[in-house]
Amino acid sequence: MRDLLTTPVETIEADFEALQVTMAKSPVFQTSDEPDATVYWSHLPLAVCNVIANARIASVDVAQRVPELLAPYLERGLPFQWLTTPATTTPALEAALAQAGLVAHEAAAMHVQLDQPIDPETPDDVFVDVAWPDHTEPVASTIFAGLGLSVATSAEHMDFLDTMDPADHQFFIARSSFTGDPQGASTAHRRGSSVMFGNIVTLPGARGHGIDRALTGTMMNRARETGATTATAISTEETYAALVDLGFRTGFNLVSWHWAPPPA
Repeated sequence: MRDLLTTPVETIEADFEALQVTMAKSPVFQTSDEPDATVYWSHLPLAVCNVIANARIASVDVAQRVPELLAPYLERGLPFQWLTTPATTTPALEAALAQAGLVAHEAAAMHVQLDQPIDPETPDDVFVDVAWPDHTEPVASTIFAGLGLSVATSAEHMDFLDTMDPADHQFFIARSSFTGDPQGASTAHRRGSSVMFGNIVTLPGARGHGIDRALTGTMMNRARETGATTATAISTEETYAALVDLGFRTGFNLVSWHWAPPPA
């Protein structure tokens, strides 16, 4: 008989799906009601701001639905991504996305049990602070800067975090103890007893000094203190080593199917 307890893979997928739904509901993005997918987009030339996710399309419907979902994104001509997990992909879907010119990138989808406090090993010249709901702009601007966007380019999206319910979403910023300048930032998104950590970013000039671990470890301790038992995260090349060191293990590979316009 199948174990009735939720598996790590199911937990990661549920956390990820909930976060995508939250993103789509934010007034800084545009969205449309789709019966089988979560979609949201903006005018920013950044794939993470133009997304198709949570798509559950039967193999027999792929030939019709994939072009229908892709068409508005291709017409806008901005980079976008179609995100797939084990529950939201099939060989037929993957073939259709590849044939449409999207390129697959894999990232480890990870989980850890929050059964004991850990040492974030925060550097002596850094402090990690919680950004309260009325002061999230430094977190947003740091995240956008870490993604390669200037504040001027993304100014109208700086209030994105303000649109999230502070009861379920917390925002963290690492600052220099000497200057107070941001060094990195991250976000935590609660779903029941699980928390997904997102947007773990260290600014280029601060990389290599343990900021990723300090932010993640601080979030782990805070989540545990508030009753969460599991944490999940999608790693990047920059964060993978820190997540493994903190006990995270890979449940599956999230596949991001990217499209970008051809060079002018």
